[in-house]
Amino acid sequence: MRVLRTIFLPIALLELCVPASAGEALPENGAAKLAAYQVCHPLSVVDMGNAGSESATECNGIVRNLDSQKQPDNLAIRCLEDTSARSDGYKYIGTCVQTDGDGDKLFMTYEGSNSGQFKWIGGTGKYKDVTGSGTLGVVVAPGGTSSLFSYTLNMDVTWANKPK
Repeated sequence: MRVLRTIFLPIALLELCVPASAGEALPENGAAKLAAYQVCHPLSVVDMGNAGSESATECNGIVRNLDSQKQPDNLAIRCLEDTSARSDGYKYIGTCVQTDGDGDKLFMTYEGSNSGQFKWIGGTGKYKDVTGSGTLGVVVAPGGTSSLFSYTLNMDVTWANKPK
């Protein structure tokens, strides 16, 4: 039952939380604290025994603005992540698309270990000229398994629109 809640809760949140502010433009520049709540499953894992492993993972969820700002807030997020687990450490690199209620997309890349850096590298619609960056922290939710797990990406971002 716990696994089903982990799977269906984010889906229900995505369907119920239609952004009221989706039509509003992202401010020309700004800063925000965001949280991306994601459920993930491995697409493929290469087990290398004592040398570690390499995996490709897909994650889906929702991004919320913790500062109660109208933008950016309530974005669906889909990420693909490559994870390397070796005897000398753990690291990940990922690429995400965040989509608002209008269908406009915000593109993001990230990398790190338990914390790291991310960049907004443009998008479509109201996000086409945005660039941004910040730090991220990862909080793994309890109760995950090797085939299904969830976590929160806590992000501090600053952004600006590219000069025209």
